[in-house]
Amino acid sequence: MPTPSNDKNTANETQAQGGQANAGVSMNASLPALPSALQMDPKRLLWLGGLVAVGALGVLEWPVVAAVGVGSYVAEQLAKSDARQAQGSQNNRTA
Repeated sequence: MPTPSNDKNTANETQAQGGQANAGVSMNASLPALPSALQMDPKRLLWLGGLVAVGALGVLEWPVVAAVGVGSYVAEQLAKSDARQAQGSQNNRTA
């Protein structure tokens, strides 16, 4: 059995024999970042998951689940908007 002098020779001989050479090969892959819409607060994700589970189990009908989900989202967005406005007006008073 011959002993090759380096990894390159080993790779070439393996490929010539129909095999695949993995000596010294590294693969790097990067995954794209999740869109900001999918990067949720864990509590919000739990709320939506529970809402979906209630709908899937038939405890509530799907139109009710959809209405509660949309209402929850709208209320959250309005609360964030109000908080931003309050923060902005407070910063204007201190400046």
